[in-house]
Amino acid sequence: METAQRPGGTRIAGIASIITGIAGAAWFYLESTPPRLGFDDTDSPAVSLQFLEQHAIVYAQSGVTLFVMAIALIIASHAVSEVLARRASLLAVKVVTTLGTLSAAFFFMHGVLRLGVQPILYVNGLREEWGQTAYLVSQFAGIHGFAQAGITMLCLWAVGISIIGFRTRALPIGVCLLGLVPGFRLLGILGPILKSSGADEFPGGVWILFMASIVGVMLWCLVVGIVLLLRPTPSVELA
Repeated sequence: METAQRPGGTRIAGIASIITGIAGAAWFYLESTPPRLGFDDTDSPAVSLQFLEQHAIVYAQSGVTLFVMAIALIIASHAVSEVLARRASLLAVKVVTTLGTLSAAFFFMHGVLRLGVQPILYVNGLREEWGQTAYLVSQFAGIHGFAQAGITMLCLWAVGISIIGFRTRALPIGVCLLGLVPGFRLLGILGPILKSSGADEFPGGVWILFMASIVGVMLWCLVVGIVLLLRPTPSVELA
């Protein structure tokens, strides 16, 4: 039997994961721009439209960042699964690959909405009420729709990869344990449950963990990418 180096699948997985983490962190930073510039009441469509009229470039940058993140995540989800497929079951690998791909699709759609600033401003110029309605539609479909779905699927992807990596020893234990932090995203289901039971507030500690999942999943992408880049290229047997 002869051995040969498998072409750089592990390296591609590492690079794509790192780009996903960096682009995700950049997008999260851009989303926090309005309060940093003095537009604190982001729930008000009037205030947000004022922000867009003065700083439309921020949404454009956010859209481009989301596109980069989506493309990198598609590559990462398939490349990382290829690395795991050497030891894990095919079904488990397919499931986590699907989660990563779905996340990329949701982030891509949110990027499309973020790049739709000019139509919103155009409608706002025709009639202020129309502009506010258009902004609210974009906000609910984007931030409260595609972005939330993208983050949730990304967190599930990280948790799934970490579980498989731990069971197969394909990833270091530290990386796998870090991958459990994104799982706190699932605490979000407590919100509707508490509301339906009459509670007025989301428990502070739970809310912190819920939000920490975003930082955690971006950090996990960076760490797993670095680990894969530093890993020696595995050899495979050829008949």
